[in-house]
Amino acid sequence: MGFLSYRHDLPLCFRTTLAPVMGKATWGWLGDMLDVLTIVTIVAGLCTSLGLGARQIVGGCQRLGWSSGLLTDDELTNTAAWIIGIITLCATASVVAGLDIGIKFVSYLAFMLGNFLMVAVFCMDESWYILNVMTSTLGYHLQYFIEIAFDADAFAQLALRNGRPNDGKGANPSWMDWWTIFYWGWWIAWAPFVGTFMARISRGRTIKQVILYTLTIPFAYALMWFCTFGPAAIRMDRRATWLAQVGLESYGNADYFLHESAGFRPANAGKCYNVPASLNATVYPGYAPTPGLSPVCVFASADSSGYWFDLMNQYYGMSDFLTFVSIVTTVLYFVTSSDSGSLVVDLIAANGREAHVVQRVFWALTEGAVAIACLASGGFGSLTGLQAVSIVMGLPFTFILMIMCTSLWRALKIEAGDMLPAGQRNDWNLPLYGGILDIPEVAFSLGKAPMPKMEHVKAFFVALLLPGWSLMKAMNGLAKWQERAMLQATRVLIAIAAQLSFFGFVICHILTPIYKDNDIGITGQGLWMFGWACYLSKVLLTSMVRHLIRRHYSIEGSGMEDFWAALLFYPQVLAQMVAQIPTAPAPKKAKVQKAVAKEEIVV
Repeated sequence: MGFLSYRHDLPLCFRTTLAPVMGKATWGWLGDMLDVLTIVTIVAGLCTSLGLGARQIVGGCQRLGWSSGLLTDDELTNTAAWIIGIITLCATASVVAGLDIGIKFVSYLAFMLGNFLMVAVFCMDESWYILNVMTSTLGYHLQYFIEIAFDADAFAQLALRNGRPNDGKGANPSWMDWWTIFYWGWWIAWAPFVGTFMARISRGRTIKQVILYTLTIPFAYALMWFCTFGPAAIRMDRRATWLAQVGLESYGNADYFLHESAGFRPANAGKCYNVPASLNATVYPGYAPTPGLSPVCVFASADSSGYWFDLMNQYYGMSDFLTFVSIVTTVLYFVTSSDSGSLVVDLIAANGREAHVVQRVFWALTEGAVAIACLASGGFGSLTGLQAVSIVMGLPFTFILMIMCTSLWRALKIEAGDMLPAGQRNDWNLPLYGGILDIPEVAFSLGKAPMPKMEHVKAFFVALLLPGWSLMKAMNGLAKWQERAMLQATRVLIAIAAQLSFFGFVICHILTPIYKDNDIGITGQGLWMFGWACYLSKVLLTSMVRHLIRRHYSIEGSGMEDFWAALLFYPQVLAQMVAQIPTAPAPKKAKVQKAVAKEEIVV
């Protein structure tokens, strides 16, 4: 986005990322839908984070005594709504102040307070132990990065007695769903927000700098952050569990060292224990407690929002101070997330232009209003619906990311002189986004856009029902321009195979509910799977012919592009091939002289 915007003066919005592939369709209804989808995803993610963050802030306020510990569900929801309202007003003021004055100042302040907490925990906990964890974790990532990046947990996901390891060992079969797939969708759904913001602040950087900094500095900081708080929390939980065991073994009471909190503590929270200065040296040799790190608490999943405050509670009687700093830091982080999200949504909604301050205020207030409305309608449980929307959006954005990779690759090839720009290179007579897809553009533009050629529309519907016929027509047309054409018998065989595969796909899906319960051995599930096998067979034949035509006409692309196009939109692919073959292949053009000699391209 940054490269296309700052080097080629395209709008700084999400649709721009697909311009080298989608061409004029980028600025039509397809681009509008993509931007709308992006805005909905960003707002859903931000509202979910605001709601969940407000819940944690309420918990911190209860522990400090700022809020009653006996709040009902309705009172808890109302308190969280007030907190979201305060955060929204702060974020609105930050957005109005602008990027340099408001957003940058708040983010710097939140970053410095977060660093203060990290340094405080590092110094007050077992520093040597934390350094060892950092070193071990870095080595683990370096050693297992490739292995884990490709790990799909294939055997563990199988059902017991259906191929799963019979010894009962291995990961939980749902691990991939709980963590890998969940965070895969979550991170991809947040990519438009973070990516747009990164593009906004990357003017004047080189692509090399952007990639290097975003892949190294955040990783290094995340390593320090998680390897400071994570090991400290794990150590505290283990110490608390051990003290419960000691109390049971030595005094017959697991709660012998139980700590009674003077302030509020949720009933569903884990138990906390006072760390004794000494224990029987004969029974527990080598016991050397860390002075001041008490009480230590066991984590309970029912009080997940209180984990952080339990950790802060153990450091040298500084619980109230560290909890206060944590609440302020959390508020500031949500303010900077909200104002950054408002900036990004505003950019996308305004087609990449700096919009009027009123529009920025509208989006800032809208995010808070949606979060409050969700809380008011169903409490914190209603936020899971917004969270699901954000995560589900990870699937379509995955395919968009694939297209973005091709788009960036083509844009950089043109910039480096390894590929001719559009209009100078050989290309399809009918682009994938043309033909029948121009009809919605006519409607959305109120008739200002031109109607597509009827022959292209007709070719689409013929290909939809008779893909074998369209494939045969494309292969016969290609044969006229080839010196060594494919044999007629081979062309006929491919066309028949494609048509039969299509009929098999349709018939199997029609028969699937009919044969759901029967006594003749054929199952609906088997027919359903066989139908998709037929469809993939047709896709492979279609992509093969498209590859041949594209290579013969020297059209830019790859075999993977041919496959995915045939898989997702086969009627338009066949119509595209039929529209191409009447034109004689143009002579191959000389390679353009490279326009950029240096390695780095400044965006």
